Amino acid sequence: MRYPNFIGPSYESQAVTADQERTVNLYEERVESPGGTSRTALYPTPGVELIHLSAGFQGRAHGFFDGREFVIDGSLFFEIDSDGNATFRDFVATNDDPATISYNGDGGGQLFITSGGNGYLFVLATNTFSQIAALNGKATMGDQLDGYFLALDKNTGTFYASNLLNGATWQTGIMFAQRIQASDPWISMIVSGKYIWLMGPETLEVWYDAGTSQFPFAPHPSGFVPWGIAAPFSAKVCDSSLVWLGGSKSGRGSILRATGFTPEVVSTYPVEWAIGRYETVSDAYADCYKEAGHTFYQISFGSANKTWVFDLQMQAWHERGTWNSSSSDFTVWRPRCHAFCFGEHRWLDFSGGGVYRMAIGLTTDIGEVLIRRLRRAPALEQENQRIYYPGFELDLEPGLGLVSGQGEDPQVMMRMSDDGGKTWGMERWRSAGKIGEYGRRVRWTRLGAARRRVFEVSFSDPIPWRLTGAYLLGFVEQQRRSA
Repeated sequence: MRYPNFIGPSYESQAVTADQERTVNLYEERVESPGGTSRTALYPTPGVELIHLSAGFQGRAHGFFDGREFVIDGSLFFEIDSDGNATFRDFVATNDDPATISYNGDGGGQLFITSGGNGYLFVLATNTFSQIAALNGKATMGDQLDGYFLALDKNTGTFYASNLLNGATWQTGIMFAQRIQASDPWISMIVSGKYIWLMGPETLEVWYDAGTSQFPFAPHPSGFVPWGIAAPFSAKVCDSSLVWLGGSKSGRGSILRATGFTPEVVSTYPVEWAIGRYETVSDAYADCYKEAGHTFYQISFGSANKTWVFDLQMQAWHERGTWNSSSSDFTVWRPRCHAFCFGEHRWLDFSGGGVYRMAIGLTTDIGEVLIRRLRRAPALEQENQRIYYPGFELDLEPGLGLVSGQGEDPQVMMRMSDDGGKTWGMERWRSAGKIGEYGRRVRWTRLGAARRRVFEVSFSDPIPWRLTGAYLLGFVEQQRRSA
């Protein structure tokens, strides 16, 4: 008998006896062919490898503009070439907020940087760097629209615009706006398409380039939304959508997605339950990247030590993290500040200095730690009666072992809970097949009986783990005999 819904997303309910599913460092993909032997599969999330070790202490901003890669790591602003060689450009101020880098295109040829509350300008043609005195203490985050650089000061709820195609000139006494449509101040800003989203804790407004004089921007007539933002740096443009951690007068914790001016909630009840228990969410930072046909919105809660990922195509959530053996659980996934540079995905380090390359074939996390992957399946229950389990078989792609070293004989670790996920038994290991053992069956037998059995499998050997399901051996025959 095929294990029902063995492949699935993370869905750990308030009552684990209702549902206790976890999917960590694996993502779900639908098999589109009607002839597929499985409806869905779980594939491994990518690993990373170091390409440049920085003297900074935290990745804060990252971008690829006009064929050049730029990084803000701690107080360091530098450029990286395709081989990972760094050229130091200058220092920036720091505070607890991330930094931002924006580009005004070929017409301006300038980068606008916000860091530590200040604004900076870098001219690509001359590689000259300067601080923008008019924005001292006024630039929490930046962006650009139609050749204008934009800066938001979340301390005063004011957003400023530079002169057209000239980030060196800011008429802060003229080219600015403050909120009048609602009482909650703007604390976040992001440009999506042709619109500026200005977000408060409870509500937001959408502005556009109206071409008016002297300040060209104005609120869109349909752009008032009764949702705000709970973490200023959680808003990211993903494909044609804007995704962020929402807040409102009623509460916080919903992940929202908007393709027009009307957001929809994409977070599940368990995700919102988890976020609602985090003491601090305002420091959450989000990234978005696209790979293998999937668009992933990744939000990391630094204080809560947790990373959640939403797959826009599958409409499903999974978790990412680094395994902590002392706590026997996953901590926040350290890569953040994504940029697609030189044809590859590159990231910075959440809690250390460095630039990393990400690829599907890599199997290590930051620090060359092997990635541990986990799938906890839904409980098996039948009117609270005892169910006997002659055997359990994991359906995966076998025979992918390495030639030598760790992974030569890759191991699957399985454990069971007989009370719906409250307590767990010891791990039982089985081989997933040495190289070329394509007929290997990964199974466990004589597993006893339980009223609410949960199976969990995990693995960390450096091979491409691909799960397509599981089977309950002898389950149907046993149930017939018991009937």
